[in-house]
Amino acid sequence: MIKVEDCVQELLKFVLQSSINGTLDFDLGLSSTFCAGLLKHDPSSNLLPDSTAGVPPYPLYKRLSSALWESICYGSFCPMYKRMLMTNGESSLKQKEEKWLKLIMDKGSEMVELKDGQKSIEGKYALAKYNRLEPGMLIIFNKCLLFEISDVRRYASIYDMLESENLRSIIPGVESIDEGLQILKFLNEEEEEIADGVLAICISSVPLQPYISLAAIISELSYEGLQGLLGLTHTAGTVPDVLPPPRSALLSSFILPYKPEGKGIKLTHGAKALAKHHHRSSSKYWGTFHGNDSDKNRLAMNTIVHLIAHCCWLNIHMVAPHGIVFEIRIAEGYGARWSNDGNKFIGFLEPYMEDGHWKKWKH
Repeated sequence: MIKVEDCVQELLKFVLQSSINGTLDFDLGLSSTFCAGLLKHDPSSNLLPDSTAGVPPYPLYKRLSSALWESICYGSFCPMYKRMLMTNGESSLKQKEEKWLKLIMDKGSEMVELKDGQKSIEGKYALAKYNRLEPGMLIIFNKCLLFEISDVRRYASIYDMLESENLRSIIPGVESIDEGLQILKFLNEEEEEIADGVLAICISSVPLQPYISLAAIISELSYEGLQGLLGLTHTAGTVPDVLPPPRSALLSSFILPYKPEGKGIKLTHGAKALAKHHHRSSSKYWGTFHGNDSDKNRLAMNTIVHLIAHCCWLNIHMVAPHGIVFEIRIAEGYGARWSNDGNKFIGFLEPYMEDGHWKKWKH
């Protein structure tokens, strides 16, 4: 059996996909685009090591589910990094996080209090892990749906079970025992050789489903709360209903050649930006920018990988004259900006400082 805490990731995936499909029977208050963005995969997400810091890797729902479960377990609002506050909104943010935490704890407890936990009969090979099943117990199938066991009947084989039970109660839509036999054998072929017979587990749905509790949490957190759990901060110009771009997009736009025409190794967009920017830090934070184009590209790549992997402040907000940007910063304040979709690298950033524009961000 599977504990509920091990199911949060699949529950969240189920809630988001059902909302997109219009089959959830619960209004999340989120756009289909936003839900699809949380489920979107990035085939190049393994370019950087996964951790609880930095730009969250795709699919984002996995990071989100981890943050939700940690909040339930530890009793504190758990975005997946220690936020670096750079605005005067600390008090307002703290109040919002306290409200979000109360919501997560109240609704999350409904999931925690459920024991272990789909159709009226589930056919399973009689393995040791099913020996303790008995009427009245709760069980989760497919890591999503909770059912109560009303009866458990044992048979010598799948064929015997299909012949004795109502076939459509076991495999809805299947008309013949032979067809049902093929389907169940295919789905359970790894367990057949070690099984001691077959179990017909009679089940009925229960009114309190864990995915409904999770859907309520998602709905009430809304865009800002979900962005917060993913590590995004909110400032006056923050765009409320967008998600961070995939890491692969950030890196791809960074390594595009600055001047595509010509022969030989050429500076990347990122290296060209670093060439213009590195002198602004008196502490030599950006390193020594010298050597051939290959050396400069390597330094720039190492720099941006560090920022992406270790940033503790992320924002998608309006910045003149660029429009909507995706901005990241590490604890020391150094950072970088892209277009909001990550497809255009804009440049590197110095730590915030008083009269920064007047001083041309040199320190």
